[in-house]
Amino acid sequence: MGGFKNEIINSAFDAGIINVIMAHLTKCSKQMKADCIAADNFLKNNEDAITNRLVAVYLNTQPGIFRYEPQSPEHYDSETGCYIGRTDIKVISRDYFRDEQAYHIVECKRIDGTIALNQKYITEGVERFFSPTPQPKYSSYYLQNIMFGYVVQTIDISENADKIDKLQGSLLKGATASAFTLKQRENSQYYIYACRYVAANTGRTELHHLFFDFANIICKK
Repeated sequence: MGGFKNEIINSAFDAGIINVIMAHLTKCSKQMKADCIAADNFLKNNEDAITNRLVAVYLNTQPGIFRYEPQSPEHYDSETGCYIGRTDIKVISRDYFRDEQAYHIVECKRIDGTIALNQKYITEGVERFFSPTPQPKYSSYYLQNIMFGYVVQTIDISENADKIDKLQGSLLKGATASAFTLKQRENSQYYIYACRYVAANTGRTELHHLFFDFANIICKK
């Protein structure tokens, strides 16, 4: 972020920022889960429904250093007059008002243990940070962003993360990925992995993969 000239310090500072965002996401997710159970007010099995409630009711309810904006258009194409991407959650700080490219992105996808959603997690999620046609749908200003897997069925999250890790090798276009590295877990409620990527258009970047168990607050209909 602005002000630091030593790249090592910059990297450490940015790593701290992404950890703050991750901590807020997990805290708010746990609160939403508890409130859903207490009020018997479950969530639809729908990515936008989960994201919208998380943002509107939890992520922005208290003053903080970040603002969480849902469904933000990304990368305006002057030739077509359209945006080529739409982020699930854009995380902005005061840096954004000095440079409109300065923000983090949280890309959200449902996970149920099936190969269909595991594949979409990569081809319609991870790949949006790297696919070069004509440019990645999502930007990586800080070279760190977040994939948020909403686990909507009771599964072994760790085992499923291993499957996604392996699928990246065969499915991911536009970048090569390292193996997942487990960074944090809380019982079986959530797991956080880090993964480094190398792409021709963005260089070396990192995604943090958060898989959170929402299975028991998802409507079964």
